Amino acid sequence: MKILIVSQSFYPDHFKINELIKDFAKAGHEVTVLSGLGDYTTGKVHPNYRFFRNRTEQYNGCTVKRVRTISRRTGPIFRSLNYLSFWFFGSIWAFFAAKKFDMVYVYQPSPATMIYPGITAAKRSQAPLLIYCLDIWPEAVKAMSIQEESMPFRMIHKLSTHAYQQASFILVSSQSFLTYMHEVNHIPYEKMAFLPQHAEDSLEIPKEIPISIQQAKHNFVFTGNIGYVQDIETIIKATALVPKDYDFRVHIVGDGSNLATCQQLAKELQLEEKVVFYGRQPSHLMPVFYDMADACLLTLKYENKIGLTIPAKLQGYMAAGKPVLAAIEGDAKQVIKEADCGLCVAASDEQGLADGLVQFMAYSPQELKQMGENAKTYVAAHFTKDTFVTKTLETMKKLVRKKGSHD
Repeated sequence: MKILIVSQSFYPDHFKINELIKDFAKAGHEVTVLSGLGDYTTGKVHPNYRFFRNRTEQYNGCTVKRVRTISRRTGPIFRSLNYLSFWFFGSIWAFFAAKKFDMVYVYQPSPATMIYPGITAAKRSQAPLLIYCLDIWPEAVKAMSIQEESMPFRMIHKLSTHAYQQASFILVSSQSFLTYMHEVNHIPYEKMAFLPQHAEDSLEIPKEIPISIQQAKHNFVFTGNIGYVQDIETIIKATALVPKDYDFRVHIVGDGSNLATCQQLAKELQLEEKVVFYGRQPSHLMPVFYDMADACLLTLKYENKIGLTIPAKLQGYMAAGKPVLAAIEGDAKQVIKEADCGLCVAASDEQGLADGLVQFMAYSPQELKQMGENAKTYVAAHFTKDTFVTKTLETMKKLVRKKGSHD
């Protein structure tokens, strides 16, 4: 098949689609990626793509086409302009692209506006449109303080519903998304299926570690995006509630819009020795942090239905064979319970999370090891990359055959 993958979020930013395209190409498919300019992590256009450079390049055996976007910078205004610019310039590229595609696949971590270039490409190529939805819209915009009764929310609701309804089929990353998409965006259940994100392949611990890591007797690790919905404040406040005689440290690895706020909170609570921020680190260093962790931390706000999702970091923690201590609701909570790989408390429950930290420090090494093994067993049964790739390609082929039989 000639597959067009539409994803505003792509290399050099770290997203799972970066590796998935290699598997699609290895399976014998000709893959083209339509993306932006690599500004997700820093908020600025990546230096490699400034001044119209490298608008076409090869990556992991695939052709990457990059269109102009307004950089994300900071704040909701520039973020909105960033989303709209990819919609506009991506749709222009899709309209004039000479290549005919057999399948258009939209990888949608956020926002729903990135679906629109895919809609244009699918119509121009008369190809099926498959969406992999990792972030439900319009629900996601509530995190930007946009009220449900407001005019902007109603407009985004209409745009999102229209975009999803153009799909030939939708795969969703969390089971609870099926109900939301049906009730809010009016997508028939028969046009959707649940396909959880895969766990990334485990990496070896590098021989050289270019950063200084300050360990304690007990160590807890959070990795990933530090935004409003990730609720890192609950981790910091929980740390302050643990009695001072416990020898432990919380290691926060990542970057994001809420990093400065979290650093300031840790300073105000005089936790500079207990909470260590490492900023964004390359993926090959993650095994260093996983290896030292008694448990990995997972938090997510539950102010709206976004709190029901399964964050990708959960699969990463479990694949590394680490127990999980979470303050979360929804599907992720269910996974941790089913796998028997950790403890869960209610979302944003600072005291509950503090009690969980104390509980983990009381576990024996054998108990921690067993929870980690339970996590790896669950990953092997539910979250392998081979399963994800196989099911995705099977869905694509089925849609292409169905399209061909109707032509």
